[in-house]
This record gives sequence, C-alpha cells and structure tokens, in this order.
Amino acid sequence: MIPERIRRLEELLKQEIAVILHQEVKDPRLNFVSVMHVRLSGDVRNADIYVTAHDDSEEHIKEVMSALNSAKRFIRHSLSQRVVLRFLPALKFHYDKTIAEATRIESLLHQIHEEMDN
Repeated sequence: MIPERIRRLEELLKQEIAVILHQEVKDPRLNFVSVMHVRLSGDVRNADIYVTAHDDSEEHIKEVMSALNSAKRFIRHSLSQRVVLRFLPALKFHYDKTIAEATRIESLLHQIHEEMDN
C-alpha cells in the first residue's frame, strides 16, 4: 500500500512537471507531451515520470524521449524552485503506451463486432 504522503507528492510532482513542460521548456518536440503518472520510490529519492504524446510513432517517441532527457537538468532545477523537499528525487522519464494500446484494443474489438454483424 502506498502511504498517503507519497501519493500526494506524486500528484504534486506530476502537476508541477506538467506546468514546467508546458510553460518553461522551449523545446518544440515537447509541445504536445502530457505527464500521465509519477511513481516515487519508497525513500523518495527516485521519480519515474510516465509521459505520452499526441503522435505515438516510434520516431516521434524517440524525439520526445531525447528532448526530455536533454531537458532533465532544467526540469529538475525548475522543480527545485517550486517544490520544497529535503531531497529532490532523481528524474527518469518513460514513455507510457497505455493510451496507444487502449486505442488499438478498442479498434480490434470494433472490428470483431463488425465482423460478427456481417
């Protein structure tokens, strides 16, 4: 079970990182990137940030991840100005394919439904 304090910190970090990405980072590759989840380690020293983008092609995902990794120090610095913690967690970005997978499954189910009607 995740302690309430960690859950609140995860939500706070998610909101603040989203604001930083949309208002402060000037990289056009990150224009349509959304922060989906933040998972903190138990000691709050590491944060896994899961993001998604409007275009889920392999090439675009690589560009987004490259841009995020390039901006990681800037994002962490901006985060330190916004959130007061004893230890600011190390950031690790991951691409969240949940929405793309859900869309693919929905499309397959729709296709099966149409085939059954015929």
